[in-house]
Amino acid sequence: MSIKNGVKTEMKVLFISASKRWEGRTYREYPYGVGILATITHLAGHEVHILDMASDLRDYMDVVKDFQPDIVAISFMSPSVKIASTVIKDISKNSYCKIVAGGIHSTLYPKSILEYGANVVMIGEGEPTILDVLKALDSSNNNIEKELEKIPNLVFKSKSNEIKYTKKVAQLVNLDELPIMNRDLFDLNLYAHHTILTSRCCPYGCNFCCSWAPGGKVGRVMSSDRILQELEWLVNKYGKLTLYWGDEIFFWTREARMNFCKILKEKKLPIEFIAQLRADLIDKELIEALLNVGCVKICIGAESGSDKLLKTANKKITASQIEKAISTCVSVGVSCKTWWMVGLPGGDKKEQLKALDIIENSMPNEVAVHQFVPLPGSKFWNNAKEYGINLPSESEFENLTYYSDPKNVKYDYLSGEELLEILKTYENKLSSLGYVSTDKATKDSKHVFTTPFQKTTFNV
Repeated sequence: MSIKNGVKTEMKVLFISASKRWEGRTYREYPYGVGILATITHLAGHEVHILDMASDLRDYMDVVKDFQPDIVAISFMSPSVKIASTVIKDISKNSYCKIVAGGIHSTLYPKSILEYGANVVMIGEGEPTILDVLKALDSSNNNIEKELEKIPNLVFKSKSNEIKYTKKVAQLVNLDELPIMNRDLFDLNLYAHHTILTSRCCPYGCNFCCSWAPGGKVGRVMSSDRILQELEWLVNKYGKLTLYWGDEIFFWTREARMNFCKILKEKKLPIEFIAQLRADLIDKELIEALLNVGCVKICIGAESGSDKLLKTANKKITASQIEKAISTCVSVGVSCKTWWMVGLPGGDKKEQLKALDIIENSMPNEVAVHQFVPLPGSKFWNNAKEYGINLPSESEFENLTYYSDPKNVKYDYLSGEELLEILKTYENKLSSLGYVSTDKATKDSKHVFTTPFQKTTFNV
C-alpha cells in the first residue's frame, strides 16, 4: 500500500517498457502487452504510470523519483537487455520499490534477470497472475515468500538467496476476456497511430521467428464480436483514425478474413488500417474486399526470393507465390510493403540476391531489406551450430536487430564483409529501379526502400 495525505491507498505501479532508443530505427507504436497489463492493474484500483523508453526521452530514474512507485514492472526484448539490465540495477540500488520482470526475454532467461536485481520474474503470459503478484509484494505483507510460492509460473529469489521456481501451469489467456486497452495511459502524442492486436502466436513455424513466446506455442484469435467492440470503442473515443493491425497475420483463415470484411463494410466505421498477411494467403478478391473497408497497406514478410532459402527457413511458401501476391496488391491499388532478409542460412551470394528479381518484376511500394539475425527462442537459435550461426553472448544481444551493423553478425557461411557487399548491391539496384531511401523520401514518394545504412525507417 501507499500513503497519500496520511491515508492508505492502493499501490503505485510503474510499468517500464525498457528499450535502447534506436533513434528512428524502430516503429513508433505503444507497447501493447505493457498497455494491457497496465490496464488490468489500473482497473483493479492501483495507481498506474507507463514509461515507454523507446519513445519517451525522460530519464527513468527521474520518473521513479517523481512517481515514487511501490512496484516497478519491467518488460523488454532481447536486443534491449543491456539497457534493461542497467535500469533494473539502478532502480534496485537507488529505490525501495520491488521489481517485477516479464516478457519474452525474461521468460527465456529468468535467472539472469534476478541477478540484475529483479525480485520476481513472471514466466509466460502475465495477465492471469499480475494482480496476485502485486498483492503478494505488498509492503504490508509479512509473508511475501509464502504468497509468491502459491502463484504459478514465477521465478524469484528467497531470503536465503535460493532461486525458486513455482509450479508451472498452462494459463493461456482467453483474448475475448481481456479488457480493452486504455490507450490514455500512454502519452499518445509520442505515437504515429493507434495499434490493435487480436491474436497471439502464429499457426506457422518459421525457423527465424519466436512469436510463440511467451504464449506457449498455442495460437489464439479474438472473436469478431470482441474485435468489433474494440474498434467501435476506439472510434467513439478518438474519432476517425489510422490503425496498425499488429498481428503477424490478419486473421488465420480466408473465411474469417472475408467475413470480417463483410462486417466492417456493414458498420461503416471511419477507420483506415494497415494489415500483415503471408503471400500465400493473398488473392485478388480478398485484397479488393480489404480495400473496400479501409485497408490502406498490406505488409508481406517475403523474407527471400530464393526457394532454397525459403525452404531452409521453413517458410512453407515459394518465390513465385511471393511475386504473385505483391503484383496482386499493386494491381488492385493497395500499397504494398515487403520485408526481406539477407543472410538466411542455406544459400550462397547468388541465392541471397534473388529477391531483386521479384522486386523488379512486381515493384512493391515499400522495400525493407535487413540482415538475418537469430532470435532467442527460434529454431535457428536453438539449433545454431547445425545452421552455421555463431550466437552472441548476452552482452552482445544489442546486435540482434535487423538494422544493426552487419559486421557484428557472425555466420560460418557468410562473412560480415560479404553481407555488407550484398546489402550494398540491394541498395544500388533499388536506387536504379527508382526507389528512394527512407532518409530522403517524402509523403509523395511512390517507391521507397530502407536498409541498415539508412538512419530512419518506415512508420510501419
